[in-house]
Amino acid sequence: MTTASEQGWPTVYPHLRYVRPGEAIAWLTRVFGFREVARASRPDRLIVSELEGPGGGTVMVAALDEEFRDFVRQRVPDVRQLDAVPFPWLAGSISMAVPDVDTHYQVAAAEGAIMLDAPTDQPWGLRTYAALDVEGHQWQFAQRLRRVAPEDWGAVRR
Repeated sequence: MTTASEQGWPTVYPHLRYVRPGEAIAWLTRVFGFREVARASRPDRLIVSELEGPGGGTVMVAALDEEFRDFVRQRVPDVRQLDAVPFPWLAGSISMAVPDVDTHYQVAAAEGAIMLDAPTDQPWGLRTYAALDVEGHQWQFAQRLRRVAPEDWGAVRR
């Protein structure tokens, strides 16, 4: 059996839902440097779009619309919080490697991303910054500076 990465797919690719996915795709492309590589849609609805990150990696974008809400309600009878769209989304964040985190930060800041922190060297060997996108998803962008053993920055190897 071949792995997903051997078939041309990354081994992990998050799916993010947006109220206005078309606007989100345009924003992610302009501000964070993504490239849309594939889109499945109907005349009335974006089904899913595959975006490639500026340093590689894949993110899928889909709609957070009534059709999706109905799909979930049919399968999860006690579903909560489907009608409210939180800002920002606090349940997770997406981390992506980029070739030059400082340049990426400057472009994203100039294009209107909400910055949570500026590029900072981390003890685990990355230089990172965090920002919110147009609908409040949290992103962290990172550039590897050096390899650091987990024990050297306070973690325990498992």
